[in-house]
Amino acid sequence: DDPSIVDLQYIVQMERLIASALYWKGLTIRGKFKNIDRWLEAFEDRPNYIATKSDYYTHIMAIPSQNGPGYWIEDAKEVSNKIYGLDNSWKIPLNNSHEPLAPKKSSDAREAACHEAAFQLVSNAESIVYFACRGAGEPGRPSFHAEMADPYAEPNEDFIRAVDVCLRHVTVALVNGIDTAASNAQHDLAGMGGSNELRPNWYEYKDDDGRAYYWDDESGAIAWTPPSQQLDTCLMYLRDRVGVPRDMGQAAAMELRSHLNWAIDLLGLPEA
Repeated sequence: DDPSIVDLQYIVQMERLIASALYWKGLTIRGKFKNIDRWLEAFEDRPNYIATKSDYYTHIMAIPSQNGPGYWIEDAKEVSNKIYGLDNSWKIPLNNSHEPLAPKKSSDAREAACHEAAFQLVSNAESIVYFACRGAGEPGRPSFHAEMADPYAEPNEDFIRAVDVCLRHVTVALVNGIDTAASNAQHDLAGMGGSNELRPNWYEYKDDDGRAYYWDDESGAIAWTPPSQQLDTCLMYLRDRVGVPRDMGQAAAMELRSHLNWAIDLLGLPEA
């Protein structure tokens, strides 16, 4: 059957509910209610729905700016860390057990997802490089609550050439695999990450698990990656702002984030 107006009204709300309940409260909806699962699967079998479907990370980043802050509980820590890309959840090989891919975006179609991510990088190369350079530039003033957009940030154009080289290697890795891309990428990228000196007003702290996080004493902003205005910060900035479906599909976004982390790790290796 075709979806009704009621179905169309509630599918977006259910997407948000599934992501936010899991992230902030540790409550799993998907996989527990068979009728809801059947309803979701019926939508996910439709390519026109898949083209508009978001992912958990995009939802939890967008919801606070639209509906106010979420209130996190301790029991949600493990899964929320995975959704946010912590605890190596955005590393190759990906483990997305906390977020099932739609049937037409399943792990069996990983090559297609990698190629989609590569296509988006190539198709929008100049704009993406310029956007990523905001990571080493000046923060947006006034600050803006929609972190995925960050419209007032200023790029540091001194990094354009270096970011372009990084993203070329990421593209090769997406198309040909990291094993094929590793040698040339390491030759060009190793030791190029820059110093760990933080921006003014930013300080490092530790959470209860000993994980480092960073606090801006001026704005109250929190970051889990060091805001150091260096080349690796540019790739982190891009990684943390890959939105679904704005930029690409769910599976492609997961692959791009993990491949950007691969390049970030190479930047931190000793110079060859």
